[in-house]
Amino acid sequence: MRSIVNVVVTCTKDKFYPVPIDCQLRNILGLSLEDRLSHWESSTYRHWEQRVTAKDLYAGDHWVTVKGFESSFFELDIWICSAGYGLIHYTDKVAPYAATFSPRHPDSVSMNLAGDIDSLSPQKWWVGTSKRWKLQLKGRPRTLTALMATYPKRSTVVVASNNYMRAIADDLRTGVGQLRDSDQLVIVASGVKSIESLNEHLLPSDARFQSSVGGARRSLNTRLAAKVIRECAKPPRISELRKRYFKLLSNQPPLERYDREPMTDEEIRKFIIKQLHLDPSSRHTRLLRTLREHNKACEQKRFAKLFNEVQERIDGKF
Repeated sequence: MRSIVNVVVTCTKDKFYPVPIDCQLRNILGLSLEDRLSHWESSTYRHWEQRVTAKDLYAGDHWVTVKGFESSFFELDIWICSAGYGLIHYTDKVAPYAATFSPRHPDSVSMNLAGDIDSLSPQKWWVGTSKRWKLQLKGRPRTLTALMATYPKRSTVVVASNNYMRAIADDLRTGVGQLRDSDQLVIVASGVKSIESLNEHLLPSDARFQSSVGGARRSLNTRLAAKVIRECAKPPRISELRKRYFKLLSNQPPLERYDREPMTDEEIRKFIIKQLHLDPSSRHTRLLRTLREHNKACEQKRFAKLFNEVQERIDGKF
């Protein structure tokens, strides 16, 4: 019987299914974190009959890469750090939702809190989600600590951005002690230089690996994780991977620098409107590539925000 490796990834903002208005976290306003969690649970539960399988809910380059994870040497069991529901399994069914740990996004867990806004809001929100939806998501570990306690013999590969790492780091610090051997925990978080008490589990990585794994920088973590999973002939162990990836990283070419012309918000909005007029089905990732091909500059998060604003206006929401 082949070994099984737990792979933990993050959810995505892009969804294949429409998200009800009251399942968009931006519309759960003016509450303390605990009250907001309670209202959030009630809102998503009202739409529970519309639930879909998690693996089919998410969209975008990041998720395409996750769905392509494969190994010739061991089985994969995929789990998702969801800002809306906490830890869920790849095959769990949930109502479509919009929530994120990205701090400046309208659907951020840290936005619009009336009371306890602080740097620990993501961690508190993550803990709070683990206590909810127990009737709907019964029979599964609801925290990373519980996951590693349930499967102490499995290697666990955690793939997360800096924003999500801030939310789940405490859970990981507690959970690693539940593994039979701490060497079984591998964290892929490109751009994250240090995680208190978890540095020895952090795979050496930064944007230079983009030349090796391709794709957009926003999906670098999942593409690098796919490489790790594909190339390991046995369940991953961080001590072996750190040696290899320090060497690989040192051999990567320097980052390519671009000299693109900056644009104002209004110029970008006009560009987006024009492109959507030509092709209403265009997504913001493709339009940003088109913009950059014309030697124009715009940071990815800023472009996505402006794209969403334009699309909402076109849809008649404003």
